[in-house]
Amino acid sequence: MKRKLTAVLLTVVMAAAMAGCGGSKESSNAPAPAEGETEETAPAEAEEAAENVADAAEGSEGAYKVAFLCKSFTDTFCLSVKEQFEEAAKGYADKFTVDYFDSENTAATQNDQIETCTAAGYDAIVFQQVDAEASVEVVKAALDKGIYVVVTTGHIEDNGASWYVDADPYQQGQVVVDYAIEQGFCDDAEVAILSGPTGNFHSENRVKAFKDAIEAKEGATLVATEVAEWSKDNAMTVAQNWLVAYPDLKVILAANDDMGMGAVEAIEMAGKEDQVKVFAIDGTEGGLQAVSEGRLGATVKQDEKGYAVEAIKIVDALLSGSEAESLNIDSTLVTKDNVADFQ
Repeated sequence: MKRKLTAVLLTVVMAAAMAGCGGSKESSNAPAPAEGETEETAPAEAEEAAENVADAAEGSEGAYKVAFLCKSFTDTFCLSVKEQFEEAAKGYADKFTVDYFDSENTAATQNDQIETCTAAGYDAIVFQQVDAEASVEVVKAALDKGIYVVVTTGHIEDNGASWYVDADPYQQGQVVVDYAIEQGFCDDAEVAILSGPTGNFHSENRVKAFKDAIEAKEGATLVATEVAEWSKDNAMTVAQNWLVAYPDLKVILAANDDMGMGAVEAIEMAGKEDQVKVFAIDGTEGGLQAVSEGRLGATVKQDEKGYAVEAIKIVDALLSGSEAESLNIDSTLVTKDNVADFQ
């Protein structure tokens, strides 16, 4: 199971060369270089990401090698799952080692990392998908090489070829918007929605649940839906604009806690805490604290530990030659009444 550095680096160079000349499907779909960026810059960044994976793979003797690709180290929830995975992995140190990488919330970077993990001979790859469709071909290539691939905090559209640990995003959106309605916040109310990235499975289904409930609620009016890319800073800017454009706004529904907290801070800066209430999803540490303090109306607790532990159980079973099944785990509404149970 020893990795040969020279072979890995050769593969990296070849992959970078193919990216530069459009030699792969993923590379041909990559965005054009930004203004001021040379044509060599993008392949160089891809090569650097690949070299990081290759360097980590070098020198493995005996134990299985597992790669964990975090969607983004700046995404509070995804980073928390990664940290839970690190903790859980300590119990499997005699069976496999794990290397951790940041996909920087970029599908092209994540694809490069998966391809390089495949070339480097990792035995299993666990990742939090940036895009449910963009990684399908590189994942299938890894599976064809006998590498086990497990997606956690989501899944990809590969017809079940890989394994996954996921949740029902529509249910997550539904429970929190239903709570907002039941508590009377949406009575005769203008409502706005903060969305994650366009095309993201989890964001789109959470937002669909929000919209379905608001459209069915008599007296509630959806005045705006805007993409804030899971980002607190982006959401703060969007919310600041909304507070000016919609002076009677009463409710903001956010598809994750980071965006929800951005909206909360915008509302507080405008002095409208008594008028506008925010509801979100994820149950991050900051989100739970905000619910406890009454700054956030409610959140939905995703099971960070469950995403990590169940994924590592699947990896262990597969590497041990046993069967494993994908699964969905439950998410729980968190309000001021029960938030102490989750802190």
